Amino acid sequence: MDLAFKFLVAKNTIMGTLFPKKTAESAKKLFLTPRKFPVKSWEEALEKTGTRLTLNNGLSAISWGNSRRKILLVHGWESRATQMAGYAEDLVAAGFQVVALDGPAHGYSTGKQANPLMFARAVAQANSEIGPFEVIIGHSMGGSAVAIALSEGVVTKKVVLISSPSSIESLLKRFAKFIGLPGKSTQQFLRLIGEKVGRPANALDIAKLIQLNSSQGLIIHDRDDIEVPYQDAKSIERNWQGARLISTQGYGHRAILRQEDVWHSIMGFVQASE
Repeated sequence: MDLAFKFLVAKNTIMGTLFPKKTAESAKKLFLTPRKFPVKSWEEALEKTGTRLTLNNGLSAISWGNSRRKILLVHGWESRATQMAGYAEDLVAAGFQVVALDGPAHGYSTGKQANPLMFARAVAQANSEIGPFEVIIGHSMGGSAVAIALSEGVVTKKVVLISSPSSIESLLKRFAKFIGLPGKSTQQFLRLIGEKVGRPANALDIAKLIQLNSSQGLIIHDRDDIEVPYQDAKSIERNWQGARLISTQGYGHRAILRQEDVWHSIMGFVQASE
């Protein structure tokens, strides 16, 4: 933890006690405004092999291959399409067209703020404009967005959730604790996020929403994930009838996307006959 972040935590703890609503307002803005990080050289190379697609409402996506069998990749918070697509070539070779979506305010998509419900609406929009998708794969908050989209009418045969939270409310509480918000300010923070999103956090319980769809499910989660606890995967598994959980060790939250054995498992899942 660097000095600047320690100062932020201390400030939030003190100010959140004295001025809970004002501090919660600042935390809301921080949570809803994704940072953008430099594009890596391997992503630039991957970008050149695909075709950029411009969707309505300022959304952007990138596509590889050409097939009636389509797969949608949905990245997580502060990520982008190319970071989900390291194994797009293998999926194309297996007979799929692969489409990776840039979420709102991420990658080449427009906007300055985003939230799980906006991501879910983007998934539904991509499905309408480019799909239908036979398989949808989501990582982290992208997985939460996929579950929300399914609960709101998106239909697909198979779904893969990688390192996905089981509860948006729990995710928000972990964030509040991480940045040092005290109890009263945390409650204000949850309320303000709910108002901004248009739905209270406790209504976005991924483990319960996933029950409502009939897609075949695969859950992949690392036991050493410190951003989204492994128990979230177990909660989703308990609620998602027929879904299979693959547990990994030592990959963490983000590096799991770059692991050959993880994508080998995904490949087996998407190619398996029903």
